Amino acid sequence: MKTSASSLKKLTMSALLVGAGSVSMLAHADITLLVDDHIKVTAINGQELKQSVFQPLKKEFTLQPGKHVITAKYDRLYNLRRDEHDYLRSGNISVTAEMLDNQTYRLTMPNQPEEYSAAKEYAESPTLAVQQGNTIIASQQSVSGGGGLLSGLGNAIGGVFSGGGDAQLQNQRVIAALDQPSTASQTVVTQTAKVSASASTLDQFMQLWLNATPAEREKIRQWIQQ
Repeated sequence: MKTSASSLKKLTMSALLVGAGSVSMLAHADITLLVDDHIKVTAINGQELKQSVFQPLKKEFTLQPGKHVITAKYDRLYNLRRDEHDYLRSGNISVTAEMLDNQTYRLTMPNQPEEYSAAKEYAESPTLAVQQGNTIIASQQSVSGGGGLLSGLGNAIGGVFSGGGDAQLQNQRVIAALDQPSTASQTVVTQTAKVSASASTLDQFMQLWLNATPAEREKIRQWIQQ
């Protein structure tokens, strides 16, 4: 059976288009980012991610190849004795990582303790890292705010009125710093690391109040009335 020149041309063009499409797909294969336990992702690449406290934490993201700025916090609920519980959360931490196409990465917080008292201390200054296999390719440690009870209370109340946008703002600041000269970038990243230590949620204020002694609660009342 003879094949006309026009039919042959159509077959050739179709083959070329299919081949080009396959190459394009290979050239832009997605990235898979897996999230370890007790990590709540709050912003990626300038966009805030809202997750209800009643929903399970998202464990997997699909991203495009390239550089990504990821903001997250330590997030863990401990069930204690006598039907008591404690909700441990850190401030937001942002890490920047270059990710290659068609690869799988993990967002981790290394050395998470299981014991409750150690976890309370860990939540004050965790490290956020991006791993590929067993290799950490990028990491950022939170800076503990310190300052005692009233300092923490001030941070908590400030977070209540901030509208919950701290994660997005911090993420965007890190992105902006990437386009600046290295000295300016270091300054901005240092500032955002310090900001990450301050809490931005009502639950920390509630936790501070529950953990406070009667004398400390009286100081809180006096501080609020000032």
